[in-house]
Amino acid sequence: MINGKVITDYMLSKGMQIFDTAGHLNIVYVEGCNHDLTPNDDRPDAWNDRRLIIDASAGRPEIIFNVAATTEPGIASTHTANSRRLKGVARIAFGQYQAWRQGFHKGDPEHPALVQAVHGVIKVHRDLNEDYKRTGDKIHANVSGLNQHSTRPDRIVRSVGHFSAGCLVGHLWNDHEMFIEITKTDKRYKADPRFLYSTTIIAGDDLWKFATKK
Repeated sequence: MINGKVITDYMLSKGMQIFDTAGHLNIVYVEGCNHDLTPNDDRPDAWNDRRLIIDASAGRPEIIFNVAATTEPGIASTHTANSRRLKGVARIAFGQYQAWRQGFHKGDPEHPALVQAVHGVIKVHRDLNEDYKRTGDKIHANVSGLNQHSTRPDRIVRSVGHFSAGCLVGHLWNDHEMFIEITKTDKRYKADPRFLYSTTIIAGDDLWKFATKK
């Protein structure tokens, strides 16, 4: 079974940073996996990724938040004139980025989110051939507006569609509200509202390979 310790061990094996000071949280997205973090088929346009928060301060890292999300753009966002103008829709590259602040998605005060800071660098693949994969796609870093947001508060959205064109998106609105409230408990944010959050995005199948070899 994959738990918080397995995930942080995996992150360390990739040279990523773990925040283990009391009151400091780790935001992690695992692409293509189920609630129990076993891999799934990772089909396009589905809410088949996980948004996690890990508390690593007690000696044994613990997953304290685990909900459905997407780390990939929807089919509708993949096939637009704007995506083609940009040489393909953005698909965030696996890795760890310190790039987000508390704010509002697209400036909407009714939609709290972690928003990409002006100087927050995030690498993405551009899906120019529109095959819903990263393989062979060039990596770009000149992107902006890649937020950690949600869908709609008034209904359950079945497919990703236009809700992500590169953003990290939580599926259910109530889960997202809880996510924002938990991230606000981070002591670094309490000390400085302009605190820049780090977030890690990893591949579920690669995590599974690591876990089953241990």
